[in-house]
Amino acid sequence: MKLLLHVCCANCLAKTLPPLRDEFPAAEIHLWWFNPNIHPLIEYRRRLKALRVYLERDPLPLTVVNDYGLENFCAALNGDFSAPRRCAVCYQTRLQTAAEAADDFDFFATTLMASREQSQTLLRETGDRVAAATGKKFLYRDCRATEPAAKELNGIYRQTYCGCVFSEADRYRHTSLHLYGGELKVKS
Repeated sequence: MKLLLHVCCANCLAKTLPPLRDEFPAAEIHLWWFNPNIHPLIEYRRRLKALRVYLERDPLPLTVVNDYGLENFCAALNGDFSAPRRCAVCYQTRLQTAAEAADDFDFFATTLMASREQSQTLLRETGDRVAAATGKKFLYRDCRATEPAAKELNGIYRQTYCGCVFSEADRYRHTSLHLYGGELKVKS
Protein backbone atom coordinates (compact mmCIF):
# COMPACT_ATOMS: atom_id res chain seq x y z
CA MET A 1 0.00 0.00 0.00
CA LYS A 2 1.19 3.51 -0.80
CA LEU A 3 -0.06 6.37 1.37
CA LEU A 4 0.35 10.10 0.81
CA LEU A 5 0.18 11.63 4.29
CA HIS A 6 -0.45 15.35 4.59
CA VAL A 7 1.56 16.65 7.57
CA CYS A 8 0.50 19.63 9.67
CA CYS A 9 3.31 19.36 12.25
CA ALA A 10 5.90 17.01 13.74
CA ASN A 11 3.85 16.43 16.88
CA CYS A 12 0.79 15.17 15.01
CA LEU A 13 3.03 13.09 12.73
CA ALA A 14 4.51 11.38 15.81
CA LYS A 15 0.98 10.49 16.93
CA THR A 16 -0.22 9.34 13.51
CA LEU A 17 2.64 7.10 12.40
CA PRO A 18 2.46 4.37 15.10
CA PRO A 19 -1.16 3.34 14.49
CA LEU A 20 -0.71 3.54 10.71
CA ARG A 21 2.45 1.44 10.87
CA ASP A 22 0.73 -1.08 13.14
CA GLU A 23 -2.23 -1.42 10.80
CA PHE A 24 -0.23 -1.27 7.56
CA PRO A 25 3.27 -2.53 8.42
CA ALA A 26 4.38 -2.79 4.81
CA ALA A 27 2.95 0.58 3.79
CA GLU A 28 5.06 3.00 1.84
CA ILE A 29 4.38 6.37 3.45
CA HIS A 30 5.25 9.61 1.69
CA LEU A 31 4.80 12.91 3.55
CA TRP A 32 3.18 15.97 2.00
CA TRP A 33 3.73 19.43 3.55
CA PHE A 34 1.21 22.02 2.37
CA ASN A 35 -0.04 24.40 5.07
CA PRO A 36 -0.99 27.84 3.75
CA ASN A 37 -3.10 28.32 6.88
CA ILE A 38 -0.16 28.52 9.32
CA HIS A 39 0.70 32.08 10.33
CA PRO A 40 2.68 34.15 10.99
CA LEU A 41 5.60 33.32 8.69
CA ILE A 42 7.95 32.53 11.59
CA GLU A 43 5.44 30.00 12.98
CA TYR A 44 5.21 28.40 9.53
CA ARG A 45 9.00 28.10 9.42
CA ARG A 46 9.22 26.75 12.99
CA ARG A 47 6.78 23.94 12.21
CA LEU A 48 8.51 22.99 8.97
CA LYS A 49 11.91 23.02 10.72
CA ALA A 50 10.51 20.84 13.53
CA LEU A 51 9.25 18.37 10.93
CA ARG A 52 12.68 18.21 9.31
CA VAL A 53 14.34 17.65 12.70
CA TYR A 54 11.86 14.85 13.43
CA LEU A 55 12.63 13.25 10.06
CA GLU A 56 16.32 13.13 10.95
CA ARG A 57 15.25 10.57 13.58
CA ASP A 58 12.65 8.77 11.48
CA PRO A 59 13.49 9.31 7.80
CA LEU A 60 10.54 9.30 5.43
CA PRO A 61 10.23 10.84 1.98
CA LEU A 62 8.90 14.40 2.14
CA THR A 63 7.54 16.76 -0.47
CA VAL A 64 7.35 20.38 0.62
CA VAL A 65 4.96 22.63 -1.24
CA ASN A 66 6.55 25.79 0.07
CA ASP A 67 3.58 28.08 -0.17
CA TYR A 68 3.31 30.47 2.72
CA GLY A 69 -0.21 31.42 1.79
CA LEU A 70 -1.37 34.23 4.08
CA GLU A 71 -3.06 36.24 1.33
CA ASN A 72 -4.66 33.25 -0.40
CA PHE A 73 -5.86 31.75 2.87
CA CYS A 74 -7.47 35.02 4.00
CA ALA A 75 -9.02 35.55 0.56
CA ALA A 76 -10.51 32.03 0.64
CA LEU A 77 -12.22 32.86 3.93
CA ASN A 78 -14.05 35.69 2.18
CA GLY A 79 -14.30 37.77 5.34
CA ASP A 80 -15.76 34.99 7.51
CA PHE A 81 -13.04 34.23 10.05
CA SER A 82 -15.24 32.30 12.47
CA ALA A 83 -14.82 28.67 13.41
CA PRO A 84 -15.97 26.21 12.12
CA ARG A 85 -16.26 27.93 8.72
CA ARG A 86 -12.58 28.85 8.56
CA CYS A 87 -11.71 25.27 9.59
CA ALA A 88 -13.83 23.86 6.75
CA VAL A 89 -12.00 26.07 4.25
CA CYS A 90 -8.66 25.09 5.76
CA TYR A 91 -9.37 21.34 5.64
CA GLN A 92 -10.76 21.60 2.12
CA THR A 93 -7.70 23.48 0.85
CA ARG A 94 -5.14 21.12 2.35
CA LEU A 95 -6.94 17.84 1.65
CA GLN A 96 -7.82 18.86 -1.92
CA THR A 97 -4.16 19.58 -2.62
CA ALA A 98 -3.07 16.29 -1.05
CA ALA A 99 -5.64 14.32 -3.04
CA GLU A 100 -4.54 15.99 -6.28
CA ALA A 101 -0.94 14.98 -5.50
CA ALA A 102 -1.90 11.38 -4.69
CA ASP A 103 -2.01 10.07 -8.26
CA ASP A 104 0.50 7.28 -7.64
CA PHE A 105 -0.85 6.40 -4.19
CA ASP A 106 -3.55 4.06 -2.94
CA PHE A 107 -4.73 6.49 -0.25
CA PHE A 108 -4.30 10.00 1.06
CA ALA A 109 -4.64 10.95 4.73
CA THR A 110 -3.66 13.73 7.10
CA THR A 111 -1.94 14.02 10.45
CA LEU A 112 -4.76 16.37 11.45
CA MET A 113 -6.53 13.18 12.56
CA ALA A 114 -4.20 13.18 15.59
CA SER A 115 -5.02 16.70 16.75
CA ARG A 116 -7.33 17.36 19.67
CA GLU A 117 -7.68 20.92 18.34
CA GLN A 118 -9.48 19.78 15.17
CA SER A 119 -13.09 18.84 14.59
CA GLN A 120 -12.70 15.19 13.64
CA THR A 121 -16.26 15.05 12.31
CA LEU A 122 -15.68 18.00 9.98
CA LEU A 123 -12.26 16.66 9.00
CA ARG A 124 -13.64 13.25 8.08
CA GLU A 125 -16.59 14.73 6.18
CA THR A 126 -14.22 16.98 4.23
CA GLY A 127 -11.86 14.11 3.43
CA ASP A 128 -14.74 11.95 2.23
CA ARG A 129 -16.11 14.80 0.09
CA VAL A 130 -12.68 15.45 -1.46
CA ALA A 131 -12.27 11.71 -2.11
CA ALA A 132 -15.64 11.55 -3.87
CA ALA A 133 -14.82 14.59 -6.00
CA THR A 134 -11.32 13.42 -6.99
CA GLY A 135 -11.83 9.67 -7.18
CA LYS A 136 -9.04 9.15 -4.65
CA LYS A 137 -9.38 7.12 -1.44
CA PHE A 138 -9.28 9.00 1.87
CA LEU A 139 -7.94 7.01 4.82
CA TYR A 140 -9.28 8.21 8.15
CA ARG A 141 -8.26 6.94 11.58
CA ASP A 142 -8.85 8.72 14.88
CA CYS A 143 -5.32 8.99 16.26
CA ARG A 144 -5.98 11.44 19.09
CA ALA A 145 -5.43 8.86 21.83
CA THR A 146 -1.95 7.91 20.59
CA GLU A 147 0.90 9.20 22.73
CA PRO A 148 4.32 9.09 21.09
CA ALA A 149 7.37 8.08 23.08
CA ALA A 150 8.82 11.13 24.82
CA LYS A 151 12.17 10.58 23.10
CA GLU A 152 10.54 10.98 19.68
CA LEU A 153 9.66 14.59 20.40
CA ASN A 154 12.57 15.47 22.69
CA GLY A 155 13.82 18.92 21.70
CA ILE A 156 11.28 19.35 18.91
CA TYR A 157 9.25 22.55 18.77
CA ARG A 158 5.65 22.14 19.90
CA GLN A 159 3.18 24.78 18.79
CA THR A 160 0.55 26.24 21.09
CA TYR A 161 -2.29 26.83 18.65
CA CYS A 162 -3.89 25.25 15.59
CA GLY A 163 -2.07 27.34 13.00
CA CYS A 164 -4.05 30.24 11.66
CA VAL A 165 -3.88 33.66 13.26
CA PHE A 166 -7.58 33.46 14.02
CA SER A 167 -7.13 30.31 16.11
CA GLU A 168 -4.25 31.99 17.93
CA ALA A 169 -6.49 34.97 18.72
CA ASP A 170 -9.26 32.65 19.94
CA ARG A 171 -6.83 30.78 22.19
CA TYR A 172 -5.21 33.81 23.87
CA ARG A 173 -7.85 36.53 23.66
CA HIS A 174 -9.05 36.08 27.24
CA THR A 175 -5.67 35.47 28.87
CA SER A 176 -3.13 37.84 30.33
CA LEU A 177 -0.26 35.89 28.80
CA HIS A 178 2.63 38.21 27.89
CA LEU A 179 0.90 41.32 29.17
CA TYR A 180 2.97 43.64 31.32
CA GLY A 181 1.24 43.97 34.66
CA GLY A 182 -1.13 41.14 33.88
CA GLU A 183 -4.02 43.10 32.43
CA LEU A 184 -4.95 44.58 29.12
CA LYS A 185 -5.78 48.28 29.22
CA VAL A 186 -7.66 49.62 26.26
CA LYS A 187 -8.24 53.31 25.64
CA SER A 188 -11.67 54.17 24.34
